[in-house]
Amino acid sequence: MMEARSPKTIVLIGTLDTKGDEVKYARERIEERGHKTLVVDTGVLGQPSFEPEVSRERVAQAAGADLATLMAQRDTSTAVRTMMAGTTELVKQLYSEGRLDAIMSLGGGKGTAIATAAMRELPLGVPKVAVCTSASGDTRRYMGSKDIIMFPSITDIVGLNRVNRLMLDNAVGAIVGMVETDVEEPAQDKPVASVTALGITTPAAMKCKDRLEAQGYEVMVFHTTGVGGQAMEELIAEGVISGVMDLTTTELMSELLGSSFVAGPDRLEAAGRRGIPQLVGPGGLDMVAYAGRRAVPEEYTNRLLYDHTPALTVMRTNVEDNARAAGVMAEKLNCAKGPVTIAIPTKGFSAYDQEGELFWDPEADAAFVETVRQQVREPVQVVLVDAHINDDHFVDRAVQLFLE
Repeated sequence: MMEARSPKTIVLIGTLDTKGDEVKYARERIEERGHKTLVVDTGVLGQPSFEPEVSRERVAQAAGADLATLMAQRDTSTAVRTMMAGTTELVKQLYSEGRLDAIMSLGGGKGTAIATAAMRELPLGVPKVAVCTSASGDTRRYMGSKDIIMFPSITDIVGLNRVNRLMLDNAVGAIVGMVETDVEEPAQDKPVASVTALGITTPAAMKCKDRLEAQGYEVMVFHTTGVGGQAMEELIAEGVISGVMDLTTTELMSELLGSSFVAGPDRLEAAGRRGIPQLVGPGGLDMVAYAGRRAVPEEYTNRLLYDHTPALTVMRTNVEDNARAAGVMAEKLNCAKGPVTIAIPTKGFSAYDQEGELFWDPEADAAFVETVRQQVREPVQVVLVDAHINDDHFVDRAVQLFLE
């Protein structure tokens, strides 16, 4: 016979004035599976349809506000910000007290914004599920860089029907399945190195990964499409990562040239603040990516563009762009508290940027090199490698510099 599992506590977040029936339905399904629920009410309109474990008054108080005053103001923006802050504070408290094993929410745009703000404050690995009316759109504003699973409700969450019952059943199955899964604690006996990559620099990243693992490192590779770089910066700040091979810094260019694939203005700063070793490269700085041709800013429509996929258009950067990116990189790395080496492959920064390929532009690449060498200060080192970024020679030299 299988050993009986102890019940887990799944926190349910929803606005009980507008989504009460749906929250109650999810609560009943979870409890039928042998687990406990703790309901947090984040509504500010009418009266809750049932009594939750954590009232809306308590949520507002956790944000330093009075619910009656908040409701009287009838200011949606203020209400959302207040309930977001209060919910986040209470969820962190529940987790620290051992009263939260998993978390699930049901809501439209505002309700999901409130709940997922709290979810993003929980550690990776804590099961997180959000049933949302806009789960099929741009979900980064809800998920950030965290492991939140989003379920589309298909129909609006305004009363129960055969479709959203099915969605709720599946979402409950997901959260229960996760909370019942025995997750093996990761070994802590190896130092962790991070490597950044895109498809255009993946060959280099894979070779770095193999070489570092052979040296006894656990390697995390991050896909630098915005969320990947953001996740890496957060893990560096949390002390998870011991050293960085940041080969692919294209997110700096995304920030400069209006792409949506940004990791935020603090990209390339966390390692410097913590003082951990950094080997930095210019991977992907020969281009910037946009979400299709329609997303390319008007002032760039006459530039060299290439449809990487039907949904992704890349633009070749020019001399001015590369000099700007080099200046930003130098400014950030000059502030680092730990050792930094910038390794530059002189024969191209990506798979598209090499002799005979579409984005081969030695003059633009040289602008990056010249600006970096002019603007970095000691003890930051700049090392030029007579190779392409994906060549074995560059990888071997970059790994050697990182290990040093």
